Amino acid sequence: MSGGRGRALVGLGVALVLLVAAAWAAASLLAPKDRYEVRVLDGTRVLASYDVDELKALGEVTIIADGKSEQGPSLIRVLQEAGVASYSRLTIRGAGVRDDGSIVLSADQVARDVILDIANRGTVKVVGPDIPWDDRVRDVTDIIVEDAQ
Repeated sequence: MSGGRGRALVGLGVALVLLVAAAWAAASLLAPKDRYEVRVLDGTRVLASYDVDELKALGEVTIIADGKSEQGPSLIRVLQEAGVASYSRLTIRGAGVRDDGSIVLSADQVARDVILDIANRGTVKVVGPDIPWDDRVRDVTDIIVEDAQ
């Protein structure tokens, strides 16, 4: 093998290794770091955890809020599935990127038409006809139940 040809093969090998490393790095940057989920908690104890497909499997209802059609499982259904029969109030927390990141609802405020709307981006927001647009919590992560039974 001549010196020029050998150097070319080594260079090609190095370029291939760098290309594979760059592809791996790009894939790891684009891949989701964690599975998105919504947890139902009683204090710090996790009662249930749902990804978007599991939430969809609970049954979707459609409501109209602020003149827009919203679709997802009712909050009451999610709580029932988590084993929560009664509670005094809920604190719903989200990422807090596009909103305040938290809303508190009394048991009386949670009606069948309060839902976890499944967004096109693969997260959920809490929405209901009586929840003002500015009070909505997007990218919900935790539903914290007080006085759960």
